[in-house]
Amino acid sequence: MKIVVGGGCSMVQYRVPREELPYDPANRKSIVEYAQKLVGRTLRDSCDVDSFSSKKGNKGKLGQAIEYCYFEYEPNSAQEPDFPEVGLELKTNPVKRKKDKALSAKERLVLTMIDYCALVHETWESSTVLSKMGDMLLITFLHEPEKDEFDYEFEFVGTPSIPPEDMAVIRDDWETIVAKVKAGLAHEISGGDTNYLEACTKGASAKTVRKQPYSDIMAKQRAFALKSSYMTAFYDKNICLESIMRRRGEESMGLEDLVKARIGEYVGATNIELGDRFGLNPRSKSFNALLTKAMLGVGQENEIAEFSKAGITVRTIRLEQNGRIREHISFPAFEFADLLAEAEWEDSEFGKVCNSKFLFVVFKENEQGVYELRGCEFWSMPSEMVDAAEATWEETRRVVEGGVKFIECAPCCNGGRPTIKNDLPGSGFNHVAHVRPHASQSAYRFEDGTEIGNVARDASELPDGRAMTKQSFWLDKGVVEKLLKDRGY
Repeated sequence: MKIVVGGGCSMVQYRVPREELPYDPANRKSIVEYAQKLVGRTLRDSCDVDSFSSKKGNKGKLGQAIEYCYFEYEPNSAQEPDFPEVGLELKTNPVKRKKDKALSAKERLVLTMIDYCALVHETWESSTVLSKMGDMLLITFLHEPEKDEFDYEFEFVGTPSIPPEDMAVIRDDWETIVAKVKAGLAHEISGGDTNYLEACTKGASAKTVRKQPYSDIMAKQRAFALKSSYMTAFYDKNICLESIMRRRGEESMGLEDLVKARIGEYVGATNIELGDRFGLNPRSKSFNALLTKAMLGVGQENEIAEFSKAGITVRTIRLEQNGRIREHISFPAFEFADLLAEAEWEDSEFGKVCNSKFLFVVFKENEQGVYELRGCEFWSMPSEMVDAAEATWEETRRVVEGGVKFIECAPCCNGGRPTIKNDLPGSGFNHVAHVRPHASQSAYRFEDGTEIGNVARDASELPDGRAMTKQSFWLDKGVVEKLLKDRGY
C-alpha cells in the first residue's frame, strides 16, 4: 500500500497508513528519537529488509534501504527535504575504523546534484546546497567489506550543526564553484579548487556529462559534497584540532592569504635559524611538519584544524640553486589489499589527495649551501593532471590484480643481492604520478616461499601470496619544479 501525503509538488509516498508509522513525520523529535534506535544495531536487526533486497538493482543502496525499510517511505530524487513537514534532510555516510580505533569517513557526504544552468541564478541564501545543510539527520554506518551491507553496524545518528566559522568557508567554496561555472569553466572544476565543500563527479562514470550555460564544452556531471576530510574531522575524536589564531583585522581574511602572511614573516631565515627560534631540531624527521605548525602558531601536539578539515597536503620543498628538486614528492605507503578494495577513484586515498589542495613550503639553497625559507604556495591539480593521476591509480590496480612481474637484475651496489624490478607504472608512465618503493630497505617473498629482507616490516603482501617492498604513489618532481619556476622561485 502506498499512502501519498503532501500538496503541490511536495509528495511523500509512505508504504503504510500514516497512523501505522513507527514515528510521527510531523514531529522532528519523534523522527530523530526513532532514528537513534539504530545506533549499535544493523538494519537487518531493526526491520524487515527482505522486501527491499529482493527488488532488482538495489544492491549497494543501503541509504535507500533505510528510507524504504526503516522509515517506511519510497526513496525519491525530489529536491525537498526527506521529511518535508519538519524540513529535515536524511543523509547517510559510511565510516571505517582506523588502526588507532578512531573513525574516519570512507567517502564524502554528498548533498545534492548540481544543475549548472540553474546554479548561476541562485544566491547563497536561496541555494539548494544551503537548504540541504540546513537541518540534517545524519546516519553513519561502519563499512566492513566482508559483511553484507544489511549487517553494517550503525555508529552515529544525530543532527549535527555546522559551526559559523566553517559555514563561512563553505560559502566561499560555493562562490568559487559558481564563479567557475559563470566563467564558462565548469569543465575545469576540480576538488582542489575548494576547501570544505566540493563539486565531486557523480554519475555512471566520469564520462557522464551535462550542459553548462556559458560554454559549448560539456562538463562532467557533479554534485555538491562535504569533503571526506571534513567529515573525518567530525567523526575522529582522537584528533586534537587547533585553528590558526587570527589577529585583529584578520577576521575576514581568507585561509590562503592568512597562511601566506604568517609564513611570510619568516622569509629569508634559514632552516637552522628557524629551528633555533622555535626550539626544533632540523635533523629530526618531524622537523618540517613541526616547523609549519610553529610558524602558524599551532601547538606541536595538535593538528591544524583548517588543514585537517580541508584535507590539505603539506609538503616542504627544498630547491637547489638551479631550481631543481632532488626527489619526487611521496605520499603514504599503501597495502595492496587496500588498493584493490577501493572501488571508486574519487573515494580512494590517492584520489582524495589529488582532489584536494597542496601547500608547498619552499626553501631554496643559497650561495653558502644553506637552505633559506622563500615562501609558500597553495596549488591544486588541474583537471588534466587529476585524470593522469587516476590513470596511474587504475594501471597500478590492473597490474596488481593481474600479478606483478618480478624482473631480476644482476647484483649491483646492493650488498651482493640481486636487484628486483617490476612492471608497476614508473616515473616515465605519464610524468605526473607514478609508483615506487616507500620503504628504505627492500624485501620480497617469492612464489616458492623464499624471502629476501625483512618481509614483516618492509613488504606488503600481493593477492597471490607473494610479497614485495612497500610501495606508494609519488608526484613527479618535474610538476612541482615547473610550478615553482612559473611562480618566480
